Amino acid sequence: MNQGTGTGDGVTHMETTTSHEATLIYSETLLRQAVFAFWRRSVGVGFFVALLIAALGLVILVALGQSSWIIGGLAAVLLVGIAFAIVVYVVHYRRSLQKFRQMGQPRATFRADESSFTMSSDIGTTTLQWSAVKELWQFQSVWLFLYSKAQFSTLPLACLSPEAQAHIVQCVRTAGGKVDG
Repeated sequence: MNQGTGTGDGVTHMETTTSHEATLIYSETLLRQAVFAFWRRSVGVGFFVALLIAALGLVILVALGQSSWIIGGLAAVLLVGIAFAIVVYVVHYRRSLQKFRQMGQPRATFRADESSFTMSSDIGTTTLQWSAVKELWQFQSVWLFLYSKAQFSTLPLACLSPEAQAHIVQCVRTAGGKVDG
């Protein structure tokens, strides 16, 4: 989109503003992929390594015939850790499905310009400055805009042109967000 600006010298200069628009199409499969990608990265490999070490320690102590409070402590840590990982996935998946099912049609319009982006569907419209995106997580089929450690929006990658993708990355970086792919 071009906007003419006058400089008082009788010449009109054209100022270019780049904007991109796309129709985002969602499905339960796509949301499952997005939530799993978020879960895998947010919980992290280190968490599962720690659970594995706790499980191995528990097995070794039981095999050695130990019967101390350490066994109970390791068992509790293991159970709480597993429950935490499950809850993180289930909560985000249910929240995503709830929003998905509220939509009459599983699609949204995404519009991005230099300073902000707008997502609009039949359940509402949101316009945010790029600075609201703390991180952009890039995966094979989806990108996630992270607004906090627990809040994100899903962008189906197949719906975004290469130019729109490059624009999004540039805008997130320019606004101080981290791009992690």
